[in-house]
Amino acid sequence: MKKIFTYLALFMTAMTTLNSCDRISDIEDRHEARTIDGTWTGYIDTYYVDRWGLTGNSYRTTMYFERENAYGGWGYEVDYDINSRYDDYYYCEFTWEVYNGTIILRYADSWNDVRIRDYRLNDNYFEGHMDDGCSEDIYFQLSYDSRFDWNFWRTRSTTRSGDNGTNVMASGKFANK
Repeated sequence: MKKIFTYLALFMTAMTTLNSCDRISDIEDRHEARTIDGTWTGYIDTYYVDRWGLTGNSYRTTMYFERENAYGGWGYEVDYDINSRYDDYYYCEFTWEVYNGTIILRYADSWNDVRIRDYRLNDNYFEGHMDDGCSEDIYFQLSYDSRFDWNFWRTRSTTRSGDNGTNVMASGKFANK
């Protein structure tokens, strides 16, 4: 009888330990989802080589994240040439979620899901690595941007529509790919 109670106690201890790890991950995921809200602007290395075949270091990315629930929400991204911001750009809406410490982006244009891992995030800075299905080591470096004006991209007519009627727009170099 003593053996049964010993095994039962070990089993209960193991289950409690596993559940506490799940709760820690859950708390961290909710914290990351809360912290990422807002607009982030900066550079994503190698991103354009993988997706559009464009090269160079004059391309910039701005992303907006809106939290819809404790684990994720929706947003939009615009990638543009800093020398011709309103002529050469790509705009796309996405949904996002945080799961087990990974931020997963699902784009409206049916591009591969993007997984953000090994990132550092605080109120002012967001950097780390992305995996877009083509490359696992895409480095990004973004800063919180409370002054970015989304009106230009949100009010433009679309050059094509994404899944479920969401907006996807491209112009110039990005539209030619």
